[in-house]
Amino acid sequence: MDDRGGKGRRWREPPGHSDGSEGDFSPDVHGLGRNRNRACPEESWPSWRRRPPRRRRSSSGERQGQAGGSFSSPGAGRSWRDRQPRDDGQVLVIDHATVSINQLLRQRGGGADVPGRADGGGGVRFSCHLCNSRLDSVSDAHRHLKDRWHRRRAKEKRQEVMLRSIPFPGTEDIAAVGTVLEDVVREVGMADRDVDLRRRVLALMQDVLASVLPDSRLRLYGSSCTRFGFRHSDVNIDVPVPPDMHQPDVLLLVKKTLSDSAVFVEVESDFHTQVPAVLCKEKDSGLLCRVSSGNERAVLTSRYLSQLAQREPSLLPLVLAFRHWARICHLDMVDEGGLPPYSLALMVICFLQQRKEPLLPAYLESAGLGISQLKNFSLVAVEEDEVLWVCKVDGDAEQRCGRVPLVFAERGGGVEPGRLWVEFLAFYTLDFQTSDRVVSVRTSAPLWRENKDWPRKRIAIEDPFAVRKNVARSVSSQPMFEYLLHCLRCTYKYFCRPPARSTANHGPAAQQAAAHNHVHGRLGASSHGSSRRVSGVDDSDCVIEEELLGEEENSEDEENLDEEECLQREERRWEPFALTTEEQGLFPLDEDLSEERPSDSEEEEDELEEEEDLLVFGEEESNSLLHSPLNVLAGRGTDKAGAVRDVLQYTFTKKAFTCGRTHTLVCSVCKHDGHLRASCPEDLRKLQLDPLPPMTPKFLNILNEVCGQCYGDFSPDELEEEVREHILQDLETFIRRHISGARLKLFGSSKNGFGFKESDLDICMVLEGCNNAKDLDCITIIGKLARVLSKHTGLRNIFPITTAKVPIVKFCHVKTGLEADISLYNTLALHNTHLLASYAAIDPRVRILCYIMKVFSKVCDIGDASRGSLSSYAYTLMVLFYLQQRDPPVVPVLQEIYDGAQKPEVLVDGWNVYFFRDLEDLPRRWPECGRNAELVGDLWLGLLRFYTEEFNFKEQVVCVRQRMPLTTFKKQWTSRFICIEDPFDLNHNLGGGLSRRMTNFIMKAFINGRRVFGSPIKTFPLEYPDKMEYFFDPEVLTEGEVVPNDRCCRVCGRVGHYMKDCPKRRKARPRCVSEEAEHGDVEASVKCCFICGAESHMKKTCPFRNGAGSPRPEAGSSPSSPGRLRVVRDRERQRSPPPEGKNKGRKKKKKVLLQPQAGSLTGQLSRVSNRATVT
Repeated sequence: MDDRGGKGRRWREPPGHSDGSEGDFSPDVHGLGRNRNRACPEESWPSWRRRPPRRRRSSSGERQGQAGGSFSSPGAGRSWRDRQPRDDGQVLVIDHATVSINQLLRQRGGGADVPGRADGGGGVRFSCHLCNSRLDSVSDAHRHLKDRWHRRRAKEKRQEVMLRSIPFPGTEDIAAVGTVLEDVVREVGMADRDVDLRRRVLALMQDVLASVLPDSRLRLYGSSCTRFGFRHSDVNIDVPVPPDMHQPDVLLLVKKTLSDSAVFVEVESDFHTQVPAVLCKEKDSGLLCRVSSGNERAVLTSRYLSQLAQREPSLLPLVLAFRHWARICHLDMVDEGGLPPYSLALMVICFLQQRKEPLLPAYLESAGLGISQLKNFSLVAVEEDEVLWVCKVDGDAEQRCGRVPLVFAERGGGVEPGRLWVEFLAFYTLDFQTSDRVVSVRTSAPLWRENKDWPRKRIAIEDPFAVRKNVARSVSSQPMFEYLLHCLRCTYKYFCRPPARSTANHGPAAQQAAAHNHVHGRLGASSHGSSRRVSGVDDSDCVIEEELLGEEENSEDEENLDEEECLQREERRWEPFALTTEEQGLFPLDEDLSEERPSDSEEEEDELEEEEDLLVFGEEESNSLLHSPLNVLAGRGTDKAGAVRDVLQYTFTKKAFTCGRTHTLVCSVCKHDGHLRASCPEDLRKLQLDPLPPMTPKFLNILNEVCGQCYGDFSPDELEEEVREHILQDLETFIRRHISGARLKLFGSSKNGFGFKESDLDICMVLEGCNNAKDLDCITIIGKLARVLSKHTGLRNIFPITTAKVPIVKFCHVKTGLEADISLYNTLALHNTHLLASYAAIDPRVRILCYIMKVFSKVCDIGDASRGSLSSYAYTLMVLFYLQQRDPPVVPVLQEIYDGAQKPEVLVDGWNVYFFRDLEDLPRRWPECGRNAELVGDLWLGLLRFYTEEFNFKEQVVCVRQRMPLTTFKKQWTSRFICIEDPFDLNHNLGGGLSRRMTNFIMKAFINGRRVFGSPIKTFPLEYPDKMEYFFDPEVLTEGEVVPNDRCCRVCGRVGHYMKDCPKRRKARPRCVSEEAEHGDVEASVKCCFICGAESHMKKTCPFRNGAGSPRPEAGSSPSSPGRLRVVRDRERQRSPPPEGKNKGRKKKKKVLLQPQAGSLTGQLSRVSNRATVT
């Protein structure tokens, strides 16, 4: 069995990996890997950044095209011709050294008479081992040789061959590397006095907090106890959470206590990170302290690294050198897309475990378990030089547990630190497949990325005590990942070359040689720079880094992009390294490892022509490195008395490690380079709004008229409400014939007073005798309900959704065209409906404002939670919260009106659903009833200004259950953008599914709405047929942009699943399901544009591609774009899937967004009502 799991890998693995072991592409000259299977580097595959070729599976399920770079299976080609038997003697191989196809033909001897098309067995065919493809004609081969992906792989292959041709350093070179590592430890590492100083700071803080937290013992973690940090690293302190307190309460208490203390100064809060903390400085030493609470995993990881460093002496210099290297290359800045510091230590430990002669044990193998049990194997603690582990056996309820030694009991002869450093660089440069494999300290066997189900093909480092977490997820951009690989290759090349020889001779030749080898004197002065910002996240080995939300939100988006856009996004734009004229002469850039990003096809063609003339491989490249004039000059000795001794010397410098390149800053919000998310121009929270002009009485009356018209056009009449009740009774009677004891109840917009005409029916089904669904199999009942409803002649498009949080059955009522869904025991929703209906009955302005808000969200396409935005229920809560915060308030807080000192409890599903229900007695219980006399237009404009000018979404929560402000830190929702608390289910954040892009889009719509509704005009433009069209113009409110779909499935446009799991994918369905779709029982797939959702075109021809949108209307042109309005209406129409099967030819019903035609529905409802009366 393949030890990489049952899933098929998306990327083709290199030859020699069929047994699950880590193969190598060259002889084992460095003594790093195991099971070396190949000796010729020219036949190898690139070990980094390979594009995944598309593969098929044969009928037996075996992978095709995996044997030794050739196609051993008949179906492994690109076309049907490859399925036929081939004569391998007629195949010409295209590799990294191939410059032109004509050269291959001349080498074969075919000359110019070779046929251009393969026919039978006498033609010429081509096989590219780099791209895993076969080509059947000369023209295809010419085209493939110019392909962007092929040229990229060929360039990587040439770099790999060049690096593998560099010989391993000799004994003197290894000694020089060891010397520079000692210098690093001495210059930047912590001494004993630095550790003692941090312990003294811990004792001082313990004394300060003893008065308020007497039972809590503070703990050091991070570099303060592992000694992997630098001399000026922060002090990371953790405060355990007492049993009677919560983490937010502990941190607030710590902040208040430290602020009142004279020992610590500059106390600040940093609560809006993944690990909230209090920042302060110790007054005497000036050390920055970062105090967290309940950070158990960081403390455990620190204890593990600390004990490991004490018992393995070779670990400390390697980790310090690697961290110093990362700081020089600017790769340890988490907020700039770098690696967290403690992940670098995990990379070193993984290398020491996977050497040919390992220095550290692998815990899975030490426990006597196989690779198949790695999924259930986890480390839990470190005690007395041992690691505690648990393993849950499949099919067994009990867990196995045990202990394994932290280090080997008997250590062999010590290995020089210099040799380990060079082997470490070679391991991650040549042997370790960074894109495909996972850095893990649990096992020494290869752990492939697909087994972790982590989507991006970038570096992955597994947390040893939280195996589901990728601690390298902060590397959020492909340019930063490629920059990391580039720096590793440059550093490996630098340390494999002979070092400079510093002599006492100060002649011009010696000075030039020393300058060429980057000899700059003191080590620490040239590496850091004073601009480095000290941060606990950056300088701590084990502090859990801030979760970069923009990165995690866009992972599904990056998976859904087509190959062309992925390539354009991943290609980097390197900034030139600024050097003076003198420095350019002294420090020439390394042309072998430098790449320039091609900006267009013409530059790529020029680059290809240049590369064809610069192909130097093997011994020629190696000899050129070893015998370059400056190297010979640097090593030249003399017998004269004036030339004293020669000393080998390496140094840690940025020019040597980066070859003149700098890292590219890529924003995680807009994906543009040159800035970070903190300074992103699309972050509207930092936008300075222009003041609004004074409001005129005439324009305020117009706003009141528009608000009234909006309510009158979209609110249903009494007849429609009666017909909805009739549909409910008919369904309940039909269902009770098949499911005994079933009861149906309406909830949602159909019952709370905020429903639109033709809005969906939300129905909750309960069973008599059962108070909750705790002991029920809801999925089975929903499936049975779907089969029952399929027998109803008045319903169509019955579709069960059992994977949702609340399983439902969706269907459409034939005669009225209303869509409906039935859920099981959604009892909290019933109480939510009753609460909203009570608020709507208090003041008529509540209903009007909620209708305006819903129309506003529909026009801007930001009112569908299934597509990554907010639900209409969330917008309704925003309106109620605003009305509660007015002075005087329009509506009260019904959940705070009660008798006695303690709030009554009415528990439903474990939540208190109490609220004041006696509205007739409300004027007596609420003194401010009826005191607010603001007009509805004034309230609507005030709502837009409230959420754009006053309300701080970062600090506050929209909460309708209390009048006092509720902070996001108190709710521990600091990682979200818009927080809206459900009034009953207090753990439910209705804005938790928003991405940063969607949040910015919503805020931009509110800002534009504030400008449109708050800027009085004397006359309306003639292009608008009425005032409603002017105020609710989507082209103006959204600035012509399409709503973001970065979290949506590219097939159906909804959130909650990936494209491969989309129920609308006809190809992914079995035949029986496709037949059901043809008969109208299952919703079939509808091809539409991935960007705007229109069915008239596809993504490649969409006018809104690349986020360009439509241009703003110029002077004299129509502000309202009919095309854009049509797109919005098409999108609204697509939410109700067209009927399939026998109803396929029926004409679709038109939906007008801003001027609804209620007559057709009213007529249908009247006919249904009359028919019911006759019956």
